[in-house]
Amino acid sequence: MRLKKTVLLLLTALPFCLFAQTRQARKSSHYMELGMMLGATQYSGDLAERDLELSQTEVGFGFFYRYHIHEQFFAKGQVYFGYISGDDANSPDLFERKFSFFSPLWEVAAVVEYAPLAKERVTKTGINNFFLSPYLFAGIGGAFTRAEPEYYGSIADADKYLKTPLPEEDIIRRSFFTFPMGAGIRYDYSERFVFGAEGGFRPVFSDKLDGISINGNPDKNDWYYFVGITASFVINQPYRPF
Repeated sequence: MRLKKTVLLLLTALPFCLFAQTRQARKSSHYMELGMMLGATQYSGDLAERDLELSQTEVGFGFFYRYHIHEQFFAKGQVYFGYISGDDANSPDLFERKFSFFSPLWEVAAVVEYAPLAKERVTKTGINNFFLSPYLFAGIGGAFTRAEPEYYGSIADADKYLKTPLPEEDIIRRSFFTFPMGAGIRYDYSERFVFGAEGGFRPVFSDKLDGISINGNPDKNDWYYFVGITASFVINQPYRPF
């Protein structure tokens, strides 16, 4: 509940921050973008033998707001949505256990991006720079899931694999602190449009993302991942010297 209240407070304050930054941006070299991401989500945890199981890739998409603090530093607020899933059938070592899960996933986060090769978008002579630049990002956010774990094995084997009945107590609906980290590349295509791609991983410091903990390995924390292509629109042009 505390995490949800914090996220709601941040979302309530966001429009006022955007308004203030828009007014300031008209008088400075700062500028802003609104964009979207389309890609895929992945999960690793109790139902994934490897860190990434390609057969468990799900669709993901989202929206973001990026504010250019400096030519090489950007602040970004993002809301991403996707699905995560896992199935013992995809593992040569776990297929006899027969657990699976599926869950929607919401992420609300704020990150800082660092692009060491980025340039000023507008030169001192008023000419636009169009360039390709890689970047790193890290931040903090909240993830919200509703995992639906399932045991689809035989009743005869249930006592062997089910240490506690499914769903496990108190982890059907969960919220998590997460720390998005990753890298991307952006291409300033024109005065108004920017295209790119990025990928990142998210530790949640919990073994409850997939709804299975006691029945799996409670000492192994779960992760999820987003990867995709991005497109954004420059809301306001940077200040021109003339």
